[in-house]
Amino acid sequence: MTFRKQMRTWESGKMEIQVIRDHLDIVKLQQKMDAIVFDYLDTSNNYQKAMRELNPLYIQVTTFYKEYVTKRAGEIPDANTYWHLFIDCSAKLCYFLAASTYYSSNALQKTPEKIERLLTIAAYSLPSIEQEENAQLLADMFALYKEVVNDDEKADSLRNKVLEQKGSVKQCLQHFKQFVDKEVRE
Repeated sequence: MTFRKQMRTWESGKMEIQVIRDHLDIVKLQQKMDAIVFDYLDTSNNYQKAMRELNPLYIQVTTFYKEYVTKRAGEIPDANTYWHLFIDCSAKLCYFLAASTYYSSNALQKTPEKIERLLTIAAYSLPSIEQEENAQLLADMFALYKEVVNDDEKADSLRNKVLEQKGSVKQCLQHFKQFVDKEVRE
């Protein structure tokens, strides 16, 4: 009985990520995101489909984090393994949503500021940027950001600020908190 009270489910269409004991199911989130990226970005370039399927995951993740932090009086969580995986997955989700939106040309015309915000938070919240996989992803983020904003100085400024924080999980979580505070409306 207690277990049921501790478990909630976020639903949006066919996307469903469980929250168990105040923690989002990161494994399931990662699997869903990987499947969408593989099916619609890596193999078929179906950017609109990727955008439509990533968006509910993005809404779930940002809403979950805002509610989690709000319940704790604005205090960000400790930088343990769970939160490292959470912020890593969240950063990648923001990047893939930004990329799929950008390459869906009609969506870009409507939301260039949203794409810029998503790329900015993806870069700021990607932890462990010294690891090869994340270092490459960060380089891809900067390249797309430069293309979106079309301003070398602004892109270099973002790059320098992100590299300065060195992918510290605590700073990544703090940046993500500030982002969701603005993005997620009650």
